[in-house]
Formats: sequence, C-alpha cells, structure tokens
Amino acid sequence: MRPRLPQRLTDVFRFATGGNVAWIYALSLVPITLAAGSGLDYITVIDAKTALQNAIDAAALAGAGASNSASVAATVFAAEPLSKYGIAGTAAYTVNSDSSFTGTVTADVPVSFLSLIGIKKISITVTATAKQNGTSTVCILVLDKTASQSLLMNSGADVEAPQCEVHVVSTGNPAAIFNAKTTLNSSKICLAGSSVIDNGGTHPNLVKSCSTSADPFAGTLPVPSTTSSTCNGGNINGGSTMSPGVYCGWFNFNGTNNLSFQPGVYVIKGGGWNVNGGTWTGSGVTFYFADTSKIQFNSGVKATLTAPTSGTYNGILMYEPVGLSLSQFVLDDSKGHYLQGLIYLPSRQMTINAGADVTTDQLTMVVDTLTVNNATWNVIAPATKTIAGSTQGSAYLVK
Repeated sequence: MRPRLPQRLTDVFRFATGGNVAWIYALSLVPITLAAGSGLDYITVIDAKTALQNAIDAAALAGAGASNSASVAATVFAAEPLSKYGIAGTAAYTVNSDSSFTGTVTADVPVSFLSLIGIKKISITVTATAKQNGTSTVCILVLDKTASQSLLMNSGADVEAPQCEVHVVSTGNPAAIFNAKTTLNSSKICLAGSSVIDNGGTHPNLVKSCSTSADPFAGTLPVPSTTSSTCNGGNINGGSTMSPGVYCGWFNFNGTNNLSFQPGVYVIKGGGWNVNGGTWTGSGVTFYFADTSKIQFNSGVKATLTAPTSGTYNGILMYEPVGLSLSQFVLDDSKGHYLQGLIYLPSRQMTINAGADVTTDQLTMVVDTLTVNNATWNVIAPATKTIAGSTQGSAYLVK
C-alpha cells in the first residue's frame, strides 16, 4: 500500500521545517568566529606582554648591575627577541631616590580578528624595578680630580662614619694627608690616587688607586625659581620665624638668634648669610645656593636642620647647581649641629674648623675638597639620597 500524500501541495512546504537549523547556524557563525578569533588575539597579546615584560626585566637587572646605567639597560633591551611578536618600543629609565633602577616601555601589539570591528592594535605597558644587592654606600664624596691634599685631616679631627664609605677622586700628589691624632673611621676609604702623606692617626680600611664612585646627582636635582626676590639684604636680630623664598644679597644674623624655619625651599643668591651665634631649627627645609653664595656658620651656632621626607625636594638639605666657580664653605666652632639629608656642594672647598661638632642620623655629602680641623663629625648612616659604593653585589628585581 502506497503512503498517503497530503491533500494539498502547499502542505508539503508548510510541514517541511528541516532547513531552519541550517540558516540559524549560518547566522550564528559570525559572532562565534569573531569570539574565537578575539580569543586568539587575546592570547597573542598575552604572549607579547610576557615577552615585553621579560625584556624590560632583563634590561632593568643589567642597568642596576652596572651602577644604574641606562645605556647598558638599553643595549640589553634592544637584544631581546621581540620582533616575532611584531612589537617594538623604546624604554625609559630612571634612577629612584633609594638608588633602585626602573625601566618602563609601551608597545603596540597588532591583532587580526579584532580588525574586523576596527581594532587593529592593542597598546601594552610594562615596568620593572631592580636594585643592587649588597651595595655599599658612600656618605662623603670628594670630587676634585687633581687637587693636592683634596682630603686633609688635621690634628684632633675625628670623622666617624662606620656604616658607609669615604671616596676621594683626586689623583694629586698627595691625594690626601692624614696628620697625627686624627681619626677617619669608615667602612672604606677609597682614594683614586696612590700618593698619601701619612703622619699618623687612625684611618683603617684605606685603599689607594681605588675605583671611586661617580657623582650621581649632577644635573638630576630640581632647580627652584630664583627670579623674584623675597627679601634683599639686612640684619636679623633676636628670635624670628623664617619663611621660604628668594633671599638676595648679604644677611647678618647677630647675637642670640633663635630662628625657626618653616618647611620649604630657601634660595640664597648674590651674597650669603653670615651667622653669629644663636639656635636654628627647621624640619622639611632645603637651602639652594643659586651661585657662589653661602651660609657662613660662625662660632656659637647650634643648627638642627632636616630635609623634606617627601615631594620634589625629598632628601635634599643643601645644594647648588654644577659648574660654579670654586669657593669656600666653612663650618666654624659650634654648639653642635644636627644635619640630616643630602649636602650637595660640588664646587665648594669645605672646611670644618675646630669645635664644629656635627651629629646626624643620615647624611650624604658631596664637595670639591674637604678639610677637617680638630672637629668631630658623626655620620650614623647615609641619607635617603645615596651614592653606590665600590662593593657591588648582584642585582635583583624589586617589582
């Protein structure tokens, strides 16, 4: 018996639904394909970011291991195999206040499937920070390369800096003089020169013809505005509160001044401050010498001054621009100074005279030459702005 046919031909089409799945499936292929392709693009981006991170890690480690050298880091980064991912970038490098070394790079990763919806590339940024492991630090750096007796320790001078190194860049004849009854106690005394006059005293850990540290601060410190004058010369007698600003000409601080310094930057130019007695206190203060101006601390002064602990001038107590004419900077007999922070005076012939006692928790000092005459200077540790010493360890990633 043959099967019974529908009564009308239209019933054939009305009851035939088998093709519906096909066109629904065909339409769904577009978002499915895009989603799958986007997943592949995502994997490509992740792979590229991993390769870029490995490259900047290697560069940061190499730079930190070479005394925070940006050129060494750039060479290592350029040698990393990034071309197979279709990416390239130029990294930027910075030396941080804690002497760690940071590299940052941004690159564009080309994508395929996402270009169907107008996205042709995805930007990625990676960063790495490395630091020298077990690096010794320098708390006193004497920069003059040719001066005779660039470092002079005279009778009764006592500099105690057991937690850091003292570096003298001079190769003069002699590079340093140690006279009788003097003490320079540091973890290392590194002299670039080989000629020394040793008349006695105590100076352990002395190394001649030593590889001294370079100046890491030249051209890197912020420059405050020096154009508008806050005050022009004068005499300041008795107690007073000092405010940040630009001080032009000569100022005499006479008698038993009890001065309180508000936090901020004090620019001194076209003269200097002549201080005769009194007590100075200031927390979060920075003194900037725009030229060969100076602070002359004479007898009977007691100064307790600490640098800012954050912000643009973090860690800087006293400093000047590079390239000034050589000039004197003198600390005379005092009632005891407490100074904390970086003292960066690369063009000053620093003299610490008899009785100029200084105690500090944290101090880093850079000068042209240094003479200590029968004074006591205690440096417990370097300041937060540090100089890498001559004892280097392996670098490690901080983040």
